[in-house]
Amino acid sequence: MPRPCVCQVPRASADPAAPPLFGTSAADTIAGVMEPAEKMCEIGRRAYARQLVAGTEGNLSCRLDAERVLCTPTGLSKGLLTPADLCLIDLEARQLEGRRRCSTEMRMHVGIYRAAPHVQAVVHTHPPFATTFSVLSEAGFAGVLPEGDIFLGTVPLVPYRTPGTAEMAEALLPYVQDHVAVLLQNHGTVTWGNDLETAYVLTEMLEAVCRVVYQARLLGTIQPIPLEKRGELARLREQRPTDV
Repeated sequence: MPRPCVCQVPRASADPAAPPLFGTSAADTIAGVMEPAEKMCEIGRRAYARQLVAGTEGNLSCRLDAERVLCTPTGLSKGLLTPADLCLIDLEARQLEGRRRCSTEMRMHVGIYRAAPHVQAVVHTHPPFATTFSVLSEAGFAGVLPEGDIFLGTVPLVPYRTPGTAEMAEALLPYVQDHVAVLLQNHGTVTWGNDLETAYVLTEMLEAVCRVVYQARLLGTIQPIPLEKRGELARLREQRPTDV
């Protein structure tokens, strides 16, 4: 069920009224922003290469400090990002800096940050297999693969809300404290973690589990991990480090 790879995507038009990403005094700001900006662009390329996003889908963000969040812009392929394309916003999703407009789904991201101060990064993509199950209103998939149980735990299904709205952000809030990943009904996935790498790897893991479930059902009946062994996996999950 692979998606066709999009080779060229039109770049979003710049907003001439927005300030430059790094402001007018470069030294201190660049020192604190360039490393996470480069990491965000790298993850955008990885997500695009693995067909976890198509066209201009998806959005990424990470905290810079208690007040500011670095995020991806709207209308630009994640495979074409450069640090200068990114945006700085506050925890109300108001744009502070950046020549492009921030993603319209940043309300969802900052809602997670406000609800869970320990979360440092959020990744939203549309992985084909995971999104397929979200369209079927299926979620969970515990007891299928050890890695899924240890690193993802239970993955709930968030009821459908229109993307980019306050209602979408609010629908996620009940799941933030006790989970690290969700399926958005008829939409995609959201994962979060201690840093961008962790949040992104959880997306890859979720898609891998969903792909195995899809393939296994084509061939026969899934044989779940025995309950007593799932208890062992739950204990390993409690002992795991906070990064993947």
